[in-house]
Amino acid sequence: MSRAPSDMYFESVVQPEHEGWLLLDSLCKRFTYHSRELWGEKIANGFVAVNGETANLETIAHRGDKVVYHVTNYTEPEVPTDFKVVFEDDEFMLVAKPAGVPVHHTGHIFYNTFTAIVRRGTDYETATPMHRLDRDTGGLMLFAKYAESAARFQKNLDRILLKKFYMAVVRGDFSSELVDCTMPLREDPADRLRLRMHHFEDGKPCHTRFRKVGEGQLLQPVAGESKYSVVEAELLTGRKHQIRAHLAELGYPILGDRLYNFDGIYYEKMSRSWSRDPSVDNSEEGLSAEDLKALGGKSQMLYAYKVEIQLPYWKEPRVFDCEDYPADMAELVKRVKSGV
Repeated sequence: MSRAPSDMYFESVVQPEHEGWLLLDSLCKRFTYHSRELWGEKIANGFVAVNGETANLETIAHRGDKVVYHVTNYTEPEVPTDFKVVFEDDEFMLVAKPAGVPVHHTGHIFYNTFTAIVRRGTDYETATPMHRLDRDTGGLMLFAKYAESAARFQKNLDRILLKKFYMAVVRGDFSSELVDCTMPLREDPADRLRLRMHHFEDGKPCHTRFRKVGEGQLLQPVAGESKYSVVEAELLTGRKHQIRAHLAELGYPILGDRLYNFDGIYYEKMSRSWSRDPSVDNSEEGLSAEDLKALGGKSQMLYAYKVEIQLPYWKEPRVFDCEDYPADMAELVKRVKSGV
């Protein structure tokens, strides 16, 4: 674990439409986590600078100005910062990301993003992820060591990252040995949780191939279900939440998934504990031990465990795997594979 510095500096650039506005008006319009009164106090007390100069209440904003907001006593939720380099050459690294850390900054995590963690933990200050995983999903990610490499290969990523396989632990006895799921997915404007994906015929084409590994008995039933299944998922298209949404739509939600289990009530509870105000203590997640027990796990049991890669200078593709599952997931997978 790694704590963020107590002093943080948040940068933004004045947008063209705010040319000639009072800086106070511009900040109030864009960053609504502070009231107008509080933004005024921050400016008056010297916590906001424009182009390197301390701002005041009469400061006028101009398009392209660099605005820096200084936050003291800054906190972020603690996230796992351990990672494993599974493979590397002169241009790329294949890195195992732990569950629980976002790849890019979110409304409440800026310092401990996985990209920043990899950059700080290696000699590559511009290391760039070639794809992403959800915050609660762990597993293998391909990084370009240099920004130039990322720019050169990003457009042809499908020629490099040939196949991606995930392991999931789901609620219930998965019905078939092999399921080719092609449900199109999109967001539902009527859903109170707008980020969730749902099956709609006019959604984006999606294709996931599921293979049942085995099933087992839960020590504690989840939503009245005592059985669980370990399922391998091959991601054939790359839509948002694709595996999670497909499994939920099939009736086998992933254990520990806050968004697609129990109609998202635990996701809502967790979200209510966060503030987008960077000066507010965001060190707690808002879920109790009882909540995690109800979900069936401390973390989401979905892990990107295997990839097939063909780098342009290789003669043949190569397969890499990593099974550093979260502890509770690892135990359930082990029990299935050992026949316990």
